[in-house]
Amino acid sequence: MDDRGFTFVELLIVIGIFSIGVLAVASMQVTSIHANAAARMSGEATAHAVNQIEALMTADYETSYELDTDPMNNPKTLVRGAYTINWTVNDFDIDGDGNNDSKTVSVTVECANPKAKDVSMQYIIHEL
Repeated sequence: MDDRGFTFVELLIVIGIFSIGVLAVASMQVTSIHANAAARMSGEATAHAVNQIEALMTADYETSYELDTDPMNNPKTLVRGAYTINWTVNDFDIDGDGNNDSKTVSVTVECANPKAKDVSMQYIIHEL
């Protein structure tokens, strides 16, 4: 009998151990793909929220529809692809003197993908 080489049982054990390792790596790859997609959607939603706040910062404080504080016109909605941007504007007395001299803007971005997280930001626009 020759002692060189491997038996069939030894080869089956090696193949089984190798298969478990390959399955673990494949599972890790799927998890990584999902995490990357969620991070991309979160980044895009944050970019939409920041862009909307910057657009509102340039709007005319007194006459702009985008900064209207009338409850009948709030919240306002804008759809950009798979993202829905909602914002609400409220009058705010920042210095406590009884006069509304600022507006608080709350922006929320929702993605059509249910696995994506919503992004919310608030900003105070002061009357100049």
